[in-house]
Amino acid sequence: MKKLSLLGLLAFLGLLAFTVTGCQLYFGEETTSGRDGICLDDGYYVGGEWVSAQCPGGGNACASNKDCAAGCFCDLTAGKCDEGGFCGDDQDCPVGYACDSRSSCIPSGASCFGTLSPTCTNGAPRCPQGSVPLIENGCYYDVDGDGQFDCSKINQCKAPPTCDAYQYSADCAAASCRTITRGEDCRTSNNTACQDGQTGCICARYVFSRCEGI
Repeated sequence: MKKLSLLGLLAFLGLLAFTVTGCQLYFGEETTSGRDGICLDDGYYVGGEWVSAQCPGGGNACASNKDCAAGCFCDLTAGKCDEGGFCGDDQDCPVGYACDSRSSCIPSGASCFGTLSPTCTNGAPRCPQGSVPLIENGCYYDVDGDGQFDCSKINQCKAPPTCDAYQYSADCAAASCRTITRGEDCRTSNNTACQDGQTGCICARYVFSRCEGI
């Protein structure tokens, strides 16, 4: 009897999984004020907060990726949302796509390597160790359009970054580049302040300054 009950439970759960649509699985029933919407058979909400969740079947208008539901991107040429897929990082996306902060694959021509244009006056984003800034069209790249330039994990770069892209001593050394340090709290033998590099100038500590090619 116990075996039959277990099988019945498994069958019920399987049926439930097929009857609950995608939007209900992701968001639950949306009934709170300002978020009302109708969950269509394709698993996407229409109306309320989820009006953009018509991707890929609804062809809703968009001006940026943020106008589209998670798993979708804005096709700027067509002016509507299209399906890109879900991701945890760039490796989960097809070639030419990147994973944004919505865990969605979006088209991207950005890469970890490239030459910065003289017209690029934006400062590089501060990346976590093990990552480098993304570059597109000669300048730093904002993957998801949130106003912040983005980084990529070094082990996910399609080709090795140039030495000047590395922002940490360990990453620079691992890439067989030259680590340039900067002395701080520097003084002469008679305890007067001096600049790092001057004859007889001794610094209390040296910190990573930049990475250069050998």
